Amino acid sequence: MQLRLIYILPIFVFLLNLVKADLTIITPEPGEKYDLSETGEVSIDLSWVYLDSTPSKADITSFTFSLCTGPNYKINCLATLAKVSAAEVDSDIYKANILGTLGTDGVYYIQIFAQTESGYTIHYSPKFYLEGMTGVLVAYTIMESADPTPETRITTGAVGATIDSRSFTVPYTKQTGKARYAPMQMQPGTKLTAKSWTRKYATSAVTFYTSMRKSLQQVTTITPGWSYAISSDVNYATHAPFPSDNGGWYDPSKRLSLTTRKINLRKRAV
Repeated sequence: MQLRLIYILPIFVFLLNLVKADLTIITPEPGEKYDLSETGEVSIDLSWVYLDSTPSKADITSFTFSLCTGPNYKINCLATLAKVSAAEVDSDIYKANILGTLGTDGVYYIQIFAQTESGYTIHYSPKFYLEGMTGVLVAYTIMESADPTPETRITTGAVGATIDSRSFTVPYTKQTGKARYAPMQMQPGTKLTAKSWTRKYATSAVTFYTSMRKSLQQVTTITPGWSYAISSDVNYATHAPFPSDNGGWYDPSKRLSLTTRKINLRKRAV
């Protein structure tokens, strides 16, 4: 039983980290912080996995890595970090070197542009913080919970191939591919019109196994891009240095209705 759990746990963690399309970036971790104040630069390990879709690993001829910032709806790539051939990328891992002079402190992410003979695919790493930056280009400071939507454009003859939006209308339980397409809630309206609720599906799909599979039945779930943005930020208001300066402090002696008195214990005993 313990041996089976050891094998299942890495697969479970692997599936949780997969996100979208032909390749999926799994590192760096979302919200990771890197301090460049001492060295003036940092190296970040980018790693990804390939899925059973187009383009395949063999189709890719080169990679271009760019440092980007900004919200998902307004991506701003500040600099190209490197452009390398696919043969130079070992084991689907690339160490991206970032200089502190590229921008200010803030939230960044790396764009991976994978070139093929018939098109390209674009993916974005999870967002991370860079501190100790000395550049002048202003970075975005809000950490959004979602990554920018990937883009794939492969041309066969005169026809371009991208993710077909109709895939999201096929009931999830009827899909059999390695990557499945899940419908997601879009931006809600301003009024509620429904009077009651109903189940989307009467039952859930589940498969039980008596032994370990030799391959994964499903690799990832692909969700459509968001039709809205969720953002958050810190409170930049300057706080008062001491409670007495913001009205939250009072002299405890002013709240006492009775005063303390010293009692002579010897006299009390008599």
